[in-house]
Amino acid sequence: MKNKTLITMGLIIFLSAAVILKNRSCGTDVPELEVWYEPADEINIRSVDHSLVLARKGDNWLVNEQAYPGDPGLIGSLEKKARDFKLLDLVSDKGYYDKYDLTDEKGVLVTIKGKGKVLRKILIGKAGSTNNHSYVKVNDRKEIFFASGIMKTDFTLNPDDIRNKEILTVSKNDVKSLSINYGGKKYEFYPVEGSGKTAVKEGEKPAVEWKCRGYEKLKLRENAINELLNLFSPLRASTYPENTDRKNAGRVLCTVDIEAGNRKVNLVIFDKKDKDMNMKYAASSESPYIFTMGSWQTEKLFIKNINNLTVK
Repeated sequence: MKNKTLITMGLIIFLSAAVILKNRSCGTDVPELEVWYEPADEINIRSVDHSLVLARKGDNWLVNEQAYPGDPGLIGSLEKKARDFKLLDLVSDKGYYDKYDLTDEKGVLVTIKGKGKVLRKILIGKAGSTNNHSYVKVNDRKEIFFASGIMKTDFTLNPDDIRNKEILTVSKNDVKSLSINYGGKKYEFYPVEGSGKTAVKEGEKPAVEWKCRGYEKLKLRENAINELLNLFSPLRASTYPENTDRKNAGRVLCTVDIEAGNRKVNLVIFDKKDKDMNMKYAASSESPYIFTMGSWQTEKLFIKNINNLTVK
């Protein structure tokens, strides 16, 4: 009898505890967000001072109505953040949106679409007290949730931040000639196969030595030539200045012509600088847009004397 009483009391305590926990969890439970598996084809970002529309066309992402080529890696990371962030806790179902910056004036609205269907809508508000946490609203629900893995700053981007900065890629092993015209002097570099060390492995290409046309007796430093060639594998823009074309980019300061494989590519560096004094305007046969290059890139191309590239 005593054992039955103890068992009965234990069941009552267990059931009571379950009811209490259930009632408590009703106020703090968070919904499971539906995950999508097919890649999204549109990301729409809106705030008071930011507007960005990213649209997928085939394998490429395009930025805004100008259809600038977008950086697929960066845009993919935005989709991943919008898909994989976690809801940690229910903060309020009573409103108080202004307190958490979840208003049109203060929040950032991110809408992810796929094949015309809204996959997720997120209003991102104030950041939490720790990094990588924010207050959010999801899918037009009225509740405010505390979330991890998503921040306003992840999505407050300008078009230039998300554009594809790769201008061209040339493998140095494919280069047949590299011509640089700067300061009234033109230097043309070309590889000579079979000179230098002889290849020792079967199937390995013969070692090459670089020469400069008209200065064949000079021995060029291998690392100096490699520094030039590495600029183009790949050549990346620093920024894309708005409202700039070849007509207002300034005077031509330096031209570079590369023959590689069956291609010929051209780079032009102008004397006009962007707001950042270390950035010069540039153009390429591989891009329709004016872009900027940092001084760490341009200074390597501004060859003042061939002797600066020779073995001492």
